[in-house]
Amino acid sequence: MTEDREVARRQSGQWLPAVSRKTGSLIGMLAAALSLISGVLRAQETSLTIYQDGRVVVRRTIPAPVPRGTSTLGVDLGTRNVDPGTLVALDDGVEIRGVTVSAASGPEAALRRAVGQDLDFMILRSDSSPRFVRGTLLSLDPQTVRVDGRVIYMFPGVPAFPDSLVALAPRVDLTVDAARAQRSLRLAYQADGVQWRASYSLVVPRGPGARSRIAGLATIEDPGALTFQRAEVQLLAGDVRRNGGVSRPGYAEGAVMMRATAAPAAPAEEAIGETHLYTLAGAVDLLPGQSETVALFAPADVAAEPEYLLRHSQYFFQVQQGQPEQDLHAEVSYLVRRPRGTMFGDTPLPAGTVRVLSPDSAGRLQLLGEAQIQHTPAGRELHLTTGTAFDVTAQRAQVSFELSGKNSSVSSYRVSIQNAKNDPVTVQVLDQFSGEFEVLSSSVPAERLSASSVRFPVVVAAGGEATLEYRVRARW
Repeated sequence: MTEDREVARRQSGQWLPAVSRKTGSLIGMLAAALSLISGVLRAQETSLTIYQDGRVVVRRTIPAPVPRGTSTLGVDLGTRNVDPGTLVALDDGVEIRGVTVSAASGPEAALRRAVGQDLDFMILRSDSSPRFVRGTLLSLDPQTVRVDGRVIYMFPGVPAFPDSLVALAPRVDLTVDAARAQRSLRLAYQADGVQWRASYSLVVPRGPGARSRIAGLATIEDPGALTFQRAEVQLLAGDVRRNGGVSRPGYAEGAVMMRATAAPAAPAEEAIGETHLYTLAGAVDLLPGQSETVALFAPADVAAEPEYLLRHSQYFFQVQQGQPEQDLHAEVSYLVRRPRGTMFGDTPLPAGTVRVLSPDSAGRLQLLGEAQIQHTPAGRELHLTTGTAFDVTAQRAQVSFELSGKNSSVSSYRVSIQNAKNDPVTVQVLDQFSGEFEVLSSSVPAERLSASSVRFPVVVAAGGEATLEYRVRARW
């Protein structure tokens, strides 16, 4: 009868052997531990938006219990340059009633906190072993310490501080009012001292017809203002107004560690207001003195066409030129087309520096020049001016000048262009005017660009020379 009851209890699940009870207890403990770890991980979530002018918007969960009602919490905001006026509680039913920031750090700040307290002073013996003398710090100005019932007007040794007096980062005390108790506190605030910059590399081939390749990187520079680990990072590109002007973060002296991070994917890009936001894939560590570099987009094959330009002065047509021919070198740039419907063409490009490179005969990349681009919307082509051309030169001369009225003149000009390259080039001769103008005649058809500028596209054969002659009436 007893055995029958045991069988029934086993079948009904009401019976567990001793080992099973221990196992169940262990599983329960592990589940509770995992739940606790998960809660801690969630409580330490950090999200940052970094601006190019040095501002940072921080969204952080502080792993500190918040009791119901009014209480004061000491929090670590992860930055030395927090603006307490920007603190916002993100939890429903929680209000920030007050903020106290103690930004002072270092020995002077620790001494001020120690006034009125007992403090140890370290004295080095002749054998360099330390000896400690305990006294009460009475004041700093003058330095006054009571030791063994007597007052001395100097420190008996080097102050040695307990952890409670040491502050390596600003201390922030928040007075909050919570409608209900909760396990953590979610905050948003603004800080300064970290910025990011975009940089691009365009590799152009040696021979004509081959495609060029462009890559983009974003570099986050933290000279020591922020300390965050495993943070979600977003980079905001655009001109965002700042009250009182834009301040640029300073950089700490000394070496800065550079580390390129292989992100699993390019940042996710989206438009927000009149700016563009790039959310980096994965988590990023921001540590003092460290620079993080991530890819902005996947490298793309593009068409990059060299351009040659000769510019001339705006007031050139108002006076007779008595000087001889002017020797000129053509300005060289690269036109990068970005058609919509392609991955690179549909990518908005943050302002930054583009470095143009090309391989030599042995395949070694050589720098041809650097160009600065502004924020460039999707589909907008790039004009990258890298310097002046070595092998494309010109001479310009005023052939005739005649005043045709009080505020009018007729001038004729000759521009001789030489091309020492092995490929033909098209040189754009650009003239600008301060008043009304009219091209009366030209050996190359003129292209009027605006009310004050005109362009002549001159084709010059490989190893050859071409001459542009034109006559202009100018009124001012």
